[in-house]
Amino acid sequence: MVQKDYILRQIEVLGAALIGIRKMILGGKAETADVESRLQEVSQQGGMALDLARASSPDTLHMLIAPTGEIEPGSCWLLAETLYLDGLQAQLVGDGDRAADSLGKARMLFFLLKPMGAFLVGFPEATERIREIDEQVEGADD
Repeated sequence: MVQKDYILRQIEVLGAALIGIRKMILGGKAETADVESRLQEVSQQGGMALDLARASSPDTLHMLIAPTGEIEPGSCWLLAETLYLDGLQAQLVGDGDRAADSLGKARMLFFLLKPMGAFLVGFPEATERIREIDEQVEGADD
């Protein structure tokens, strides 16, 4: 029980960091290198390097996040949110290929979480993020 509480607190701390990064990206006040550095740091602390997630195929990413077939919701959400923010940042800097790749992987991970509903108070539901990603992708296609 103590270990589970510790893990939840860590996820909340990293989630709060991701919220701050999201505000930086959406506010347009962030330097690309700063966003990259912060995303790398959060993903590493969350258990998977962002570079590895970027390089992995969706199938490989699914196997890495759920090696036993069951996902750990906190880790999956952290990685999904990190990839989502990576996709948003990539769109802002005009890297359409990376944006599409990161947003697609984030959507897949959020879809894995969808049946579980909310598990972290104050953080967006998986279905909300899936909707936002779909809107981002549709907007990029127009």
